Amino acid sequence: MAHRAILGWFLLLATVGAQDANASGGRLLPEQAAIDVRHYDLALTVDPQAKTISGACTMTARALTSVERVALHLDQRLTVSSVVVGERQVPFTHADGLVRVTLPGPVAEGGEVAVTIAYGGAPRVAPNPPWKGGFTWKETRDGQPWIATSCQGEGADLWWPCKDHPSDKPETFDLHITVPRGLVCASNGTLRKVERVKGGRRFHWHVANPISNYCVALNIAPYTVLKTTFVSVDGTRVPVEFYALPRNEAKAKKFLPEVLDHLKQMEEICGPYPFRNEKYGVAETPHLGMEHQTIIAYGNKYRVRQAFNYDWLHHHEMSHEWWGNLVTCKDWRDMWIHEGIGTYMQALYLESRRGPEAYAVQMTKKRRTLRNSRPIAPRASQDSKQIYFNPKGGFDNDLYDKGSWVMHTLRWVLGDKQFFKALRRMAYPDPKLEKVTDGSQGRFATTEGLRAIAEEHHGEDLRWFFDLYVRQPALPELVVKKDGGRLQLAWKTPGDVEFPMPVPVKLGKKIVRVPMPGGKATVALKGRVYEVDPNHRLLKVEPRRPGRRGRRR
Repeated sequence: MAHRAILGWFLLLATVGAQDANASGGRLLPEQAAIDVRHYDLALTVDPQAKTISGACTMTARALTSVERVALHLDQRLTVSSVVVGERQVPFTHADGLVRVTLPGPVAEGGEVAVTIAYGGAPRVAPNPPWKGGFTWKETRDGQPWIATSCQGEGADLWWPCKDHPSDKPETFDLHITVPRGLVCASNGTLRKVERVKGGRRFHWHVANPISNYCVALNIAPYTVLKTTFVSVDGTRVPVEFYALPRNEAKAKKFLPEVLDHLKQMEEICGPYPFRNEKYGVAETPHLGMEHQTIIAYGNKYRVRQAFNYDWLHHHEMSHEWWGNLVTCKDWRDMWIHEGIGTYMQALYLESRRGPEAYAVQMTKKRRTLRNSRPIAPRASQDSKQIYFNPKGGFDNDLYDKGSWVMHTLRWVLGDKQFFKALRRMAYPDPKLEKVTDGSQGRFATTEGLRAIAEEHHGEDLRWFFDLYVRQPALPELVVKKDGGRLQLAWKTPGDVEFPMPVPVKLGKKIVRVPMPGGKATVALKGRVYEVDPNHRLLKVEPRRPGRRGRRR
């Protein structure tokens, strides 16, 4: 998900706090825990004039135990007209956002069940997309429909019936979307067929890789489709498709080389683009952006609003193809893996394309936003609202920027050579997976799993690192004292927990790595000028700036 990059955006996000009841994830119902969704087939007709949708969704699942009932989430704004199982209409209820279905008979463990729900109505209009999602019904300058879906915070059940939990990604997905004549529907995966129907056209998109529910998206407009090819590191020629509004065709053409360079840089660091058997797609949207798999939502208006002349929004959303869509958190409590590592990718892009100074400037900007008010990876299960918004309802940017600083400091601990090896294994744990495009290349990831990979490349236990930085909110403080010809260093940590973080110290013209066993060390200065942490590698408490009030961060 895109995050705010300037102060005005933070002020806007503070107003998003009054969240409604629906959120994605949380505790699984027994009926949901009993099935593993294998496939969805979604057939919808979209009516821009009435702002309604109508159609049916078939969920096919494997029973993990004996199953007699199925429960799928679906927003109450939408009306269910019938439920069919095995060509037979079955009784159902639709209340409190759940469609509960009684099967004609029990399905044994290992058996398969297919449930078709016919429904329709006026889906929720997104109040502030993509942070408060739903359907966005806009018009182009010449009055034609411009429509987009976004639903990460609330869940895909805002517009189609599903098992709304991050732990269950369907292996494949088919969408059959009918739109009025003159419009194009851009969606996930590969476009299999476009057929003319009464009053419009039906687009059949097929997704051949596992996909998170919130990453399924509709983008509907009178798009101009720009096509090119990206040659992946493994030699695969990957289709690249950019769905631009006609008036922005020239801007999109000018932007395409940068899109290709973003892909190239991400492959250099993280390994092959995960969905080479489908496409890399971008759709111009009336909201800022979202990491919809193989069809990134892009609403940055082709503007460069940061230093160093690059489109941060596109790079961030594209980075989620690895950190979010290839590597996916099974519970929202680990969402920092998506957002924090995804944010760190922009710093690495600037370092590789603009130099180390640009990297340092980027990390300094991110450091200034940190609040450290709660853990970015709590141990307890979270739903989407709990992880993105603090208890007072404000948007919590630490998920992004503190997460990126955790990676920045981990890089110091491991050293560049081992860090970049570990980062690539965090994306693809087995190098053999880099050659795979059959869906098995993706995986669920946890904070503990990433810690294990980091430890493998470091050769030492790193529980102290992750426990302090992601499991609780407070930062460590580095106490520095000069005692004659000696420099005394000591870590002051919350709860006095163990924290043997090595400290970089510049002595004269040389930077040395000072080990901190027990969290303390003494350095002989020998008359040399010194500077502690000269390149700002350590995530620690920073003293208040002169003339500013408030706590140290």
